[in-house]
Amino acid sequence: MLRRLGRLSLALALLMHSGHAGLAAGCRNTAATSRLVGPMIMAGFFGTKASDAGFQQILSDLEEGLIGGVVILGRNVGTSDDLAAMIDRLRSCKCAAPPFIAIDDEGGTVERLGSNVGLAETPSAAEIARGSVPAARRAYAALAEKLATLHINMNLAPVVDLNTNPSNPIIGQRQRSYGRDADTVVRYAAAFIRAHRRQGILTVLKHFPGHGSSTADSHAGIADVTTTWSSAELKPYRRLIRRGLAGAIMAGHLAHSSRWGGVATQSGGRAIDRLLRRELGYDGVVMTDDLAMKAILDAKPPAAAAIAAVKAGADIIMFTKFSD
Repeated sequence: MLRRLGRLSLALALLMHSGHAGLAAGCRNTAATSRLVGPMIMAGFFGTKASDAGFQQILSDLEEGLIGGVVILGRNVGTSDDLAAMIDRLRSCKCAAPPFIAIDDEGGTVERLGSNVGLAETPSAAEIARGSVPAARRAYAALAEKLATLHINMNLAPVVDLNTNPSNPIIGQRQRSYGRDADTVVRYAAAFIRAHRRQGILTVLKHFPGHGSSTADSHAGIADVTTTWSSAELKPYRRLIRRGLAGAIMAGHLAHSSRWGGVATQSGGRAIDRLLRRELGYDGVVMTDDLAMKAILDAKPPAAAAIAAVKAGADIIMFTKFSD
């Protein structure tokens, strides 16, 4: 669990590298810092009840403005009553602005709110794509309604990676992709996005610039896709952006020495600026994949990773856990 001092240090570091070095240097309290950079940080926590210390800390951080949103993971889901109580506390927080309350509920192997809390399961992307689009719309309408009933306002999905490597340990093997061609991916991703929009839930396309061809899991280390990635992996993003269906986009911890250089979420990586902003013309919000993944924290402490992400072009940084 990240200590309060660690979160303030992270906020100050971001402030220094966001054109406000003078303010950061003279900061004696969190007010100015949090107003400027708090909304840039989404954080996870440990605990399954509103009374747990981890939840109490995250609530305090929200109210002080040190962070702008909370990510609910499987480790936070105990009983449905406890989950509802935590979300109710988040929604009623004494915050300057309503916080993002996010979850990554794709369906299939990434299903946070299913039979574990007495709710209906959502099929995986691969299973959805084996059926009709109307069936997909019904499945995703049920998913979005389930999240809306709990007052979750952001879903870190859908995955729009092309399944170009079915042996991929984090995408293909886990059935998280709709298919290997862009038409299929866009068709079913659009059903996902529209169902959530009808419930007022922001969706996040992932994992830019494309994780489907990788042979490595970026949870475990940097995924270098130099020899496997192709420009076809940009097609789902291009088409969904043109249709106005890219609410936000998540960049993955992916490196390509010739196409965008270093890791897309870190300084030295040019994927966000070169590919997403210039080539695809996207002007919306870009967030990082979890900077607490082994791919990042093995190399850098949290503050350094956060600064590098901002330099790479990210608008929102996500940490689901921190070292003390």
